[in-house]
Amino acid sequence: MKLLLLTLFAFAQASVHAEDIDSVLKQKLDFFRVYPMESMPVQENRAQIELGRRLFMEPALSGNRNISCMACHHPMKGMSDGLPLSRTEDRKGILKRNSPAVFNLGRPGHPFMFWDGRVHFEASTKTFTTPEKNLSKEITDVMTSALSAQALFPMVSMEEMKGKSGENEIADAKSNQEAWERIVQRLKNEKIEGRGKSYSELFLQAYPETPVQKINIGHVAEAIGRFESEQFQSTGSPFNQYLKGNTEALTLSQKKGLLVFMDRGCIACHQGSELGLNTFFASVGVPQWGAKPMQKDLGRGDINNETFRKLFFRTPSLLNVGLTAPYMHNGAFATLRDVINHYSNIKNSIETFSVSETTRTSLPVEVEVLNDQGSKSEIFRSVVAPFLRNGLNLSESEKNHLEAFLKEALTDPNWVPANSLVERPKNH
Repeated sequence: MKLLLLTLFAFAQASVHAEDIDSVLKQKLDFFRVYPMESMPVQENRAQIELGRRLFMEPALSGNRNISCMACHHPMKGMSDGLPLSRTEDRKGILKRNSPAVFNLGRPGHPFMFWDGRVHFEASTKTFTTPEKNLSKEITDVMTSALSAQALFPMVSMEEMKGKSGENEIADAKSNQEAWERIVQRLKNEKIEGRGKSYSELFLQAYPETPVQKINIGHVAEAIGRFESEQFQSTGSPFNQYLKGNTEALTLSQKKGLLVFMDRGCIACHQGSELGLNTFFASVGVPQWGAKPMQKDLGRGDINNETFRKLFFRTPSLLNVGLTAPYMHNGAFATLRDVINHYSNIKNSIETFSVSETTRTSLPVEVEVLNDQGSKSEIFRSVVAPFLRNGLNLSESEKNHLEAFLKEALTDPNWVPANSLVERPKNH
C-alpha cells in the first residue's frame, strides 16, 4: 500500500498540459490496471435461477412471513433499501448498519460478504469461514461462493428475518441448524402463489440428482446466490464504455473527476475495474451513530479480535454509487457531496457530525451519535493512511468534477429505477 501511494502521488505530478486528457487517463488507468468489465456468461441451469428468483422474493424465508431478501435489496432502490440504517423485520427498530448493494457480487474476486467480512470463501480450498462454527459438510458441499453462504445468515438473525422467540417456529429453534431445517421444511410444504407449483417441484427441477428429502439450506442459499450472480450484474456504465475505448462516453467534467479520483488517492482503496477491492478492509473515519444507547461498532475488529483492525470495514465497489445513498457502513452521509466533504477534511467531519432532524424523525427509535471526545479521537486514530488523515483538501472545482464522475459516469442506465426490474434482460 505504501508503494502504491508513493507511486500514486508521483504520478499525480505528471503534467497534463501538453497532452490530451484521454491520453493521460489511458496512461494512468493502464498503470492502475483498471480494465473493462464484460458480462458473465448466462448460466445453464435455468431451473436453479428460477428457484433462486422465487426464493429471493419469498417472505416464507422469514420467521413471521413478513419480509424477503428483496425488502433490503430492491432494484428500485439501488439494490439496497434506501435507508441510512435498515429496519428490523417488525419495522419497530433499526439495525446497526446500512444495507449494502449487491451489484456484481457473483463475479470472481468477491470472497468476503457483509461489511465486516464475517462470511469468507476460499476458492482454492473450497473452505467457508462463517459465524456458524459448526456449519455441516452437507450444507457447504452444495454452496460454491461467499455470495451463496451470505444468504444463510439473515434468515437466522432475530432482527433481520427470524423474529423473536415465541412468535414462530423458526424463532423457537434451539440452534441455527434447527432453524434452517425448519425453513427448508416450511418451503417444501409451500405452494407458490399464482403458479400452481410447490417449492418441492422447483427443488427437483433445480437439483434433479438430489431427492427432495435430501434438500437442505445449502441448496436454498446456492439457488439465491446463483440468481443474484446472474441477475444483478452491472457492466453498462459510461465509465465501462470509456474503458472499452469510447472516449465520448464521459463528459469533460467526468474525465476531470476521474483524474481527481486517481491523483488524490481514491484509487488506493477503490481499485480495479469495479473501483473497489472486496478483499480490502480499512477505516476512513466514519462517525458512529445508531439506536440509543449507542453501541460502538468495531467492524472487522469484532471478527478477528485484532486491535489494529478496529473500526475497519470492507471497501465496496463504487459502481452505481449514485443510486445507493445513503453512504458508508452506517449510512452516515446522505449524499455523495457529503462523502466528498468528509474525505476533504476527515478530522473536521468527525468533530462536527450530527444526525439531521429529518433523519431522526423518520426513524422508529431514538438515536444518538457516539460523540464523546475519546470516541471521536479513537475514530480518527483508526485512519491509517496519512493522506486521508491530512484530508484531501479538495477545491470546489475538484469536488464538482469528482461528484460528476461518481454520480454520473459510474451509473449503469439499466439500473436507474425507471428502467430497473427484477425480471430483466439476460444481456445487460
